Amino acid sequence: MPVYIRGVGLTKVSEYWKKSIYDLVVEAGLEALDSSGIDPSEIDRIYVANALGQYINRQGHLGAYVADALGLLNTGAVRVEGTGASGSMAVYLGYKDLLAGAENILVLGVEKMTDVLPTHVYTARSLAEDWSYLTSIGTTFEGLEAILYRLYMKRYNVDQEKIAMLSVISHSHAEGVKHAQFPRKINLESVMRSPIIADPLHLLEIPAPCDGAAAVVLSKKGNVKIDAVEMSTDEFRVFEREDPLWLDAVHDSMKKALANAKLGINEIDFVELYDVSTILGVLELEAMGFADKGKGVELISEEMIGLNGKIPVNTFGGLKARGDPMGATAIYQIIEIYKQLIGEADRSQIDNAKIGLSLSLGGLGNTAVISILSRK
Repeated sequence: MPVYIRGVGLTKVSEYWKKSIYDLVVEAGLEALDSSGIDPSEIDRIYVANALGQYINRQGHLGAYVADALGLLNTGAVRVEGTGASGSMAVYLGYKDLLAGAENILVLGVEKMTDVLPTHVYTARSLAEDWSYLTSIGTTFEGLEAILYRLYMKRYNVDQEKIAMLSVISHSHAEGVKHAQFPRKINLESVMRSPIIADPLHLLEIPAPCDGAAAVVLSKKGNVKIDAVEMSTDEFRVFEREDPLWLDAVHDSMKKALANAKLGINEIDFVELYDVSTILGVLELEAMGFADKGKGVELISEEMIGLNGKIPVNTFGGLKARGDPMGATAIYQIIEIYKQLIGEADRSQIDNAKIGLSLSLGGLGNTAVISILSRK
């Protein structure tokens, strides 16, 4: 039985000083329900994706919390946590429910990161890695990305500017996007002159803390089909992997998703990367099979991944420019694919979009989820 996206809703990614998690989920959730055209009583189950709420907002039990906020009492509701992959894991669960016989599932993601100082956000993000071996000794998520960055440049003799261009291209795609956190262009000089977060990783190569909520209604009716949602995991500690620069979970989930969707990689029209840093974006392109090892940087140009390129990437700005409200990010990606496929992407619209793919990661590829959607 096919599974479709029937309704969507989202907030602008921003910093909300006068809104709570409650306010954000109500806005996105009600918009998704309204656009689906179904009665809220027809929702069989709710999945709420959230990564940092218990740490930053001191709010747990978000399943029941969100069900109450939306007036969907007596509906089963579950919180899903998988750091940056939380939203796509929630979609995965809803997708499986539909295949098992459910009629309508509400999947919602929310994150409110700006209630604390940025240093606390970096600490919270570090929970995606091993606390005992890494975080407890002061290693940050960005610090680990910087190690991969330096290793990549040394192994493949790559100039940093070629990798950093991913931020520039993503920002060019976000220009004018209403729900983007940073809907404006930047240039390579600005990226390279921005402060170092962890050498050689610059501030303008990673997302900023932000708030946002996004929701989709999954149903047996609709005009955008979910062809596959596949998930895989890798060795948890990056330093224990045979090759730290190879994202095996990404490779495995991509292989399974293409097989289940009965597609070849050349049939994918556009991709929403999980560019939590420029270097991870490059590694993802390689692991998915769009480039050989060490050749991902050759794709980082307008000619290759621009809106009119061979394989458009981050068509609404990606994590860097649209924003990365962690628990909601993967659902924003799904909604952006949906908008492309129904021709409502405004200036971000690519020509003849039929099949879109999104990738989300938990940690440094500890978890990877690939979602493939197509136009009915």
